[in-house]
Amino acid sequence: MLKRFIQNRMFLFMLSILLLGIVWELLSIWIGSSLIIPSPVQVIQTLFALFQSPQIWNALLSTFGKGLLGMVISLGLGIPIGFVIGLFPLLDPFFQPFLMILRAMPIVSWLTSVLVLWGMGWQSPLFIVVVTLLPLIIYNVASGVRSVNRGLLEMAHVFRVSLWNRLTQIYLGSMFPFLFSSIQVSLGTMWKATIAAEFLIGDSGIGLRIAWHKTYLETDRVLAYTLLAVACGIAFEYLLIGISSLPWFRRWKLNKNTYGDTKK
Repeated sequence: MLKRFIQNRMFLFMLSILLLGIVWELLSIWIGSSLIIPSPVQVIQTLFALFQSPQIWNALLSTFGKGLLGMVISLGLGIPIGFVIGLFPLLDPFFQPFLMILRAMPIVSWLTSVLVLWGMGWQSPLFIVVVTLLPLIIYNVASGVRSVNRGLLEMAHVFRVSLWNRLTQIYLGSMFPFLFSSIQVSLGTMWKATIAAEFLIGDSGIGLRIAWHKTYLETDRVLAYTLLAVACGIAFEYLLIGISSLPWFRRWKLNKNTYGDTKK
């Protein structure tokens, strides 16, 4: 019974949080200055106090809205581009320089460019999210399309399977694991990129709040907003895990994978 309790994932997760809190408290006591490192109790109290104000809710909704919109745009652009690259390998050298630039370009350089174009506003963080996520989604979708069994495609051609069934049953079945994996990775990246862009060139959101409180040396509020950002990032990951464990989702995924596997 004790072994099963120790092996419980939630127990281990809570134990890790507790150890982090203890280390944080000891470090705060050792530093001896709340201006540098306030105690976790003080930060949590500050966070609960902030929840009494509509400002924190507005900041949270602003950051979430920009991040979600950036994710949707990235998927809307990345899926068809990745599909075309995977379907026509000869086009890969044409798209490769653009994708390499998107992956290698420092965020600071993007920030400088968008600051000239749009200034301090919601468009700049949104653009940063899109250019950050786009290469990841394109590469994963293209890899999924390339993993389609060619013999299965030839058989579909012989039996005159409709284009819609080819796309939904064959290509989507092979592409889905890669796409789902890219969404899992993109969620955390999206959240961090949005907050970082808001911190530097945003006009609203959690990142801007952190920048303001940092300027006024309100370390407890900086860490409170940071703690909120971390909690939201973790919640997004667990939300995706929860969705993937739903019965209808698992049945749908199994059907897609089984269709492809049985025809290979």
